[in-house]
Amino acid sequence: MSRPVGVTVSAIVAILGCILALLMAVLSLGSLFVQTGAHTADNSPQIIAGAFMFTVLSGFGICTAIGILQLRPWARMSMVIFAGVLVVGSAFMLLATMTIPMPPDISTGTVRQVRRMMAMVSAVPIAIGLWWLIQFNTKSTKAAFAAELQGPASTRPISITVIAWFSIFGGSSCLLAILARSPAFLFGATIEGWMAGVIYGVFGVLTLYVGKGLLELREEARILGIGWSAFSLVHTCAVWLVPPIRRRLFDLSESLAAAQDPRTHVAFPSMLMNVVFAWAVVTLLATIWFLIRHRGAFNQTDSH
Repeated sequence: MSRPVGVTVSAIVAILGCILALLMAVLSLGSLFVQTGAHTADNSPQIIAGAFMFTVLSGFGICTAIGILQLRPWARMSMVIFAGVLVVGSAFMLLATMTIPMPPDISTGTVRQVRRMMAMVSAVPIAIGLWWLIQFNTKSTKAAFAAELQGPASTRPISITVIAWFSIFGGSSCLLAILARSPAFLFGATIEGWMAGVIYGVFGVLTLYVGKGLLELREEARILGIGWSAFSLVHTCAVWLVPPIRRRLFDLSESLAAAQDPRTHVAFPSMLMNVVFAWAVVTLLATIWFLIRHRGAFNQTDSH
């Protein structure tokens, strides 16, 4: 079956976006060699971690785009997942541009112009993500990719695939936290130094194991995924709903932001934090529900 025009255009747009992300990675690394007159905190680990993330995601995006051009079924699923992440992430960015206060030394007119420009920047990926969600779920697109299937169709539910890849992405992001030397925050306690790296390492390995096991429909991975999601749900609710713990998180976020550049630091709006916490709770509840609902798909496989 011939490849729909929208699929070809989507692959081209994805490749261009990946090239732009690679350019951003190169420019961010180049900024490490630019001398500035003002003294600022050493944020080299964060810049290196960010560049690494852009590079990895760009490489995966280019591979996905090539798979799209070859009508690989896994590539269509990858594009659907990425489109959903793009829409949600950009929507949060748009909300942030409308709520985060600007430095007081900026005029009202300039603030309006900055917010308008940032809103336009956020609207572009939202539009692209919605386009991809529609394009890769049309009957003609599904039929084109289904024609390339080899062997029996997968018995893994789509929701389990999405959870698995999000777990793999989350586990990989723990490596970035280690590279950036980020402090860990657990139930109000701030852990720094090598102990924070150990915590991120354990969390990363655990999450990667769950993601890989879900892709292979292993029952022990499903059980571990439910337990891990339940732990994350309890921790999220504690940080969100217990005032002393919530205050400690706010203080930590503000101290980290102020350490980067005290001149431009502004307080993070609590309303946006509430939206983020509510989204996290809904996502974790949905994850637990899908892992319980689709337990039959795991029982069909043999234990190893």
